[in-house]
Amino acid sequence: MKKQAHAWIEITEKTLGTYLDFSVNTNPLGIPSAVIQNLSQLAQVAGHYPDPDCRILSTALADAYDIPASALLCGNGAEDLLYRLIGAVMPQNALIIEPTFEEYRRVLTLSGCQIQTYQLCPEKQFLLDEKILSVIDDSLDMLFLCNPNNPTGNLVSSYLLDEIIDKCQKNNILLAADECFLEFIPDWNHHTLKHRAAASHHLIVVDAFTKTYALAGFRLGFCISGNAALLRSMKTQGPEFAVSVPAQLAGISALEDTSYMQRTAAFLAAERDWLFSQLHALPIQIWPSQGNYLLFRTSCPHIREALLKQGITVRDCSRFYGLGPDYCRISIKHREENEILVRVLQDILT
Repeated sequence: MKKQAHAWIEITEKTLGTYLDFSVNTNPLGIPSAVIQNLSQLAQVAGHYPDPDCRILSTALADAYDIPASALLCGNGAEDLLYRLIGAVMPQNALIIEPTFEEYRRVLTLSGCQIQTYQLCPEKQFLLDEKILSVIDDSLDMLFLCNPNNPTGNLVSSYLLDEIIDKCQKNNILLAADECFLEFIPDWNHHTLKHRAAASHHLIVVDAFTKTYALAGFRLGFCISGNAALLRSMKTQGPEFAVSVPAQLAGISALEDTSYMQRTAAFLAAERDWLFSQLHALPIQIWPSQGNYLLFRTSCPHIREALLKQGITVRDCSRFYGLGPDYCRISIKHREENEILVRVLQDILT
């Protein structure tokens, strides 16, 4: 009985222990109350087969983002949709702007695609500038763009986004824009490509409920494109019942709380600024961010081990292409937790 009682911990990624976990960058406000209130309903429907077309969820997403439901495809998280996308397109030559989410490189490598890298420079604050336009040409099939970027937190300017989209369209390149962290920004609707993607054949936006709504365990993502043939092909690249009934209902419930992301964005803007100012005073190199995380670099050897001894986990960034073990990413949490991190880093570094 004891083993069964604790099985729910064993089947997670075990981030619930005694450690203060700054490595996982999900919404610090936690699961929306509307989802929690519907937990009993989630249990009641778990025995049913899901709608493979996610029609009610797609309608809710279409209403939330003011786009046609026909431009939507739901999946088992953003990663599932990335694998379906590559399976449908089978690109021969793709461009990745690094450092960024490592799954782009993984899925392209598994498909046999040739990968070109555009490396962002820490000396230039990891900012993407117009030089990227010089490497976007007809030799490419596909371009991945994470906005804001993970792990740097940078947001691409609207002007440069327009230029990138225009050049991709002229060269028949599919632009895959990852907006999984975009709604953490108060004015995200001024930066999103969702509406443009819904009317475009050369643009697809990938998003998920994982980070923004803290629904990592439900595995729920969606993508948007006006390319109906592409969406149909993606649908055939994986299991028919990709999104469970509880996941669909959780997504619908989350979208009902229309003020949740507004509260989140306001909270993060203030807390991120405070944490950045505190860490900027320490002997580390830290970069501004628009995401719910901060990237820093330290010359202190074994910094993660030192933090772990004090009960704090941070993200090892050595897996991000172009970064080394001296880089760490931390999520933004509540003030009391952020204060603990600052005090521990002060003790280690000073």
